Amino acid sequence: MTSDSQKIEIAKNFAELHETPFALWTPDEAYVSDDDRYLAVFENLIIGVYGDCYGVNAEYDEDGNLINEATEFEVEVDRFASKGDRSEIFCFEITSGSTGIGQFIEDHGKYGDW
Repeated sequence: MTSDSQKIEIAKNFAELHETPFALWTPDEAYVSDDDRYLAVFENLIIGVYGDCYGVNAEYDEDGNLINEATEFEVEVDRFASKGDRSEIFCFEITSGSTGIGQFIEDHGKYGDW
C-alpha cells in the first residue's frame, strides 16, 4: 500500500508544475490540514480528474489481459495549466507493492470510461 507521505510528495510535485496557485485549483472544502488537501489531489490525480492517468510499465498477455500492474504512471499537464506555457508529462512511481490502483487505471484508461 502506498504511504500517505508518498502520496503527499507526489501531489506536491504535481502541484509545482502548475501556473495557478495550488489553493485556487483544489476544491474549496474544509480540509483538516494541508496534508489532507494533498491526499485529495493524489486521489483525483489517480482517478483522472486532472487528465488521463496512464500506467507506463504495465505488462499484458497476447489477449490484452493485465499480467503485471503498473508501478510507473504519467499524466499530461496541459500547456494552459503549466508554468512553462507548454504541455508537460508528469511522471510518478508507486513503489510499495501491488495496490490494485494500476488495475483500476488500466481498466478505465483502456476502455475510456472515466
